[in-house]
Amino acid sequence: MKVLFLNPPSLSAQNVVRDSIYGCWCKGKRIGGAMTPPYPLLLLATVLRAAGHQAEIIDALAEDLSFDEVVGRCAGVDFVVLLTSVMTFSEDRVVLGELKRRQPHLKTIIYGSIATFMPEFCLRFEEVDFIIRREAEWALRDFLTDYAAGGERWKQARGLGYREGGRPVVNDFYPFIENLDDLPFADWSLLKASRRYFNPAVARHPYVTDLTSRGCPGRCIYCMAPPFYGRKIRARSTQNVLEGFRRHAAAGYREVYIRDEMFTTFRGRVREICQGIIAEGLDLTWLCSAKVGSIDREAMDLMKRAGCHTIKLGVESGCQEILDRVKKDIKVEQTAETFRWAREVGLNTHAHMMIGAPGETADTIRRTLKFLKKIKPTTVTFAIITPFPGTPLFEEVAAKDPKLKDACNLELADLHSKSFHTDAFCELSPEELAFWLKKAHRSFYLRPAYILEWLSRVRSPGDLLKLVRAGSKVIDFSLRGE
Repeated sequence: MKVLFLNPPSLSAQNVVRDSIYGCWCKGKRIGGAMTPPYPLLLLATVLRAAGHQAEIIDALAEDLSFDEVVGRCAGVDFVVLLTSVMTFSEDRVVLGELKRRQPHLKTIIYGSIATFMPEFCLRFEEVDFIIRREAEWALRDFLTDYAAGGERWKQARGLGYREGGRPVVNDFYPFIENLDDLPFADWSLLKASRRYFNPAVARHPYVTDLTSRGCPGRCIYCMAPPFYGRKIRARSTQNVLEGFRRHAAAGYREVYIRDEMFTTFRGRVREICQGIIAEGLDLTWLCSAKVGSIDREAMDLMKRAGCHTIKLGVESGCQEILDRVKKDIKVEQTAETFRWAREVGLNTHAHMMIGAPGETADTIRRTLKFLKKIKPTTVTFAIITPFPGTPLFEEVAAKDPKLKDACNLELADLHSKSFHTDAFCELSPEELAFWLKKAHRSFYLRPAYILEWLSRVRSPGDLLKLVRAGSKVIDFSLRGE
């Protein structure tokens, strides 16, 4: 089969970060215009090629392709596969529908969060021929192999959804991939983006993204990752991770953006990986995400010596009562200590923040902003909390408005910057939350001392260009929004 993996053009944003499989994505000026390579599609294409299929990738955003150019490159393709999500599905349906109108022979496959948590809803639309739920590597491979063989065996494929007689058929889940070492290393030569992916968090170019573990044991009521991946974390072995890093370095990449939910979950593995990087003298810098409480000063120091320059942490709120309500399972004192350790070691930090959670008030937001100035993250992003399908927060809202389970009216243009059913659990109005979102960004980013600190970091024309490019977008968002 000839299969095209498409990272589609967006109808509402110049940059969309689409590289987490469960699909809680970001876009626009709020994240400084950042883009990332479509690693999940790249890995899937690698798996299919190994199974004997023809597989190609188009990243329309990164290649600056018009829709007509995308259609032209679909000639002769049997299937188009698209990683979609709750917040992009309405846009993606338009793209898929137009592709099918111009190339009637095409069959379309979607996977991601909305296909996993709202399969029957997705199959209502003629633009969608098939869905794959949860992890797609083995499920998609098996389905397409059976489909290519002819007959109807493909209808039994695990993880598959399709229509028969106009009615949705949703098969049982494919089991989780227990041994991630069984997955191949992604073939980065398949990605033909004409320009490098701008990302202000990245220190050195060219860079790659990588995933060394899947899953999250967290209980956070707003996050799709635990229900999507399962609450058990599965990780590639130390030697497998190091072999992947060796390949990146040999291919000329200078940095790895580790996209694990919690890279620091298994402390022994982190120590072994860092020691291996140091012992082999791998010329790679990297950044990762961690959870407060899963990392200490000693680990940070070792990570720094192994090339890590930035840790991203879910702070969410500076108020303990808010953290308890969303079941974050961290203490504000732990957060303050973690950021202090990072400053002492010399690591940059990024704080993920949200407003509008259950129990949020203007006073709790003010306290959070005060807390941020105390812990001094290097960068920060604020978002309005959203009840995503598959999460306990969604179930809470749906209990009050059952129609929510039978529709998907979340738009990418509104993601994280406009309220979505927050009136079901937050006393602040949508207008108040929109006001506080911009005020929070202004309060953090428009401080003269903060701006001067960033200017003092400039060491080259490239540093200045990156600072101006990302900073101007964040400031513009702070003043005017998206």
